[in-house]
Amino acid sequence: MSEKKGLKQYELIPSQKTMVYMLKYSLHKQVTNVPTSFAVARELDFAILEQALRTEILRNDCLRIEFTKTRRGITQAFLPNRALPAVEVLHFDSAEQQEAVFNADASKPLRPFQGETFRVRFFTDAEGRCGVYLNVSHLVMDAVATSVFYRDLMAVYDALAAGDALPPALSSFEAHLAKEYAYLRSDKYQKDLDFLTQFHSSMGGPPFYAGVHGPEMLDRQRKRLRKPDLGVPVAFDPFHDKAQTYRTETDAQTTRLLLDFCEKAGASPEVLLQTGFKLHAARINRRAEDTMLMALCGRRVTEDEKNMGGCLTQPVQMRTKMPLTATFAETLRDAARTRMSLYRHMNFPYIDALDLERKMYHFNRAQGPALMMYTWLPIEQLGDSFDYEIEYRGYALDRYIMPLYTFTFKLPHKDSIRFYYLYRTNVISRAQIEALHEGCLASLRIGIGNPDITLGALYDEIERQARHA
Repeated sequence: MSEKKGLKQYELIPSQKTMVYMLKYSLHKQVTNVPTSFAVARELDFAILEQALRTEILRNDCLRIEFTKTRRGITQAFLPNRALPAVEVLHFDSAEQQEAVFNADASKPLRPFQGETFRVRFFTDAEGRCGVYLNVSHLVMDAVATSVFYRDLMAVYDALAAGDALPPALSSFEAHLAKEYAYLRSDKYQKDLDFLTQFHSSMGGPPFYAGVHGPEMLDRQRKRLRKPDLGVPVAFDPFHDKAQTYRTETDAQTTRLLLDFCEKAGASPEVLLQTGFKLHAARINRRAEDTMLMALCGRRVTEDEKNMGGCLTQPVQMRTKMPLTATFAETLRDAARTRMSLYRHMNFPYIDALDLERKMYHFNRAQGPALMMYTWLPIEQLGDSFDYEIEYRGYALDRYIMPLYTFTFKLPHKDSIRFYYLYRTNVISRAQIEALHEGCLASLRIGIGNPDITLGALYDEIERQARHA
């Protein structure tokens, strides 16, 4: 670190460098926006809410990060405070109007290197709820950090409204940085590198791209490059990055089927849905037996990490073999074991993991084997913090360099799981996203109904049902 304007200047930590990496290879810079809203089924005094927000900026130090860009790289400092103009209050007459306004803001890039790390609006929605819209740079917050922000903001609001003492302080992201730097110099870094090298070596060769659009893109590149054995195409595209978002939810019956099975089988909803996505993708890619997706790992284990802002999340490459003779139960167990094994090494920098993969398999920077980026958000736990209904929403970035980003969460106080699919329209159609969603759920219904069914038989059953639909 160095000194500038009396403030300590810190290097970015690996998770932040991952976001800079995305910015570097994206023409449209909104790709690292994190736009969400949080609404509550109660009346709020917006004057007190603005006072609470100003207090939150003092409590939540990631909101006071100032980035400096030089020829030597990017540094960050923590300001003692951050000026906040009067917060605009919007009143919406319909959900469509709210979506249109916030989607427009979500697709407008933040400028973190020019001092704009977040934008905030207050609002009332068509259902009479009061809420906060936050569009924040991924360099400053990940999705879990937004939950910390909303939870603490409401606790501060309630304290101010009641004239009570403020809630206990949040943990410091600035103090956490030392832990990140120490890891990079530790023996654990080398041990994690050795593990990942062995993990890749044990898979028997390069990964395979099982895109949710089917094998056509890979087939075209095989023909054009005259490489009939090509398994990983050029998938990243900063020039044709137009994207759309498809949002949908499960009904109560499907939700209970999935969550009751998770409880009975000791499986997490995250791994179950990952398995469903992979089963669909494998089936439509000529029943591929090797699949990979990137799972966004929150990396928040300690109480301090769970109680602070900042960007800690990093992608982890979830590669599994799915032979046709394996049963659904075996496939799910293997996915869970792989996740647990890889998450023990979750602090290894994602950019270093990419470099390792490229070195071992001779990929270029545009090749990508992952069928999607995926995350399960702990929004239900956020809802447990309140004794009234809340509504959490994400918004459309309009651009994305990778083919597909999917995030899901259980709606608080409701038997429903919400799915957001952000897909690049030059390679994936809306119909293919709808097929992915239905194919995932169809695979899971069959597997839950008969965990001992082989994947080959499961695929046969899905195709039989499709013929008779």
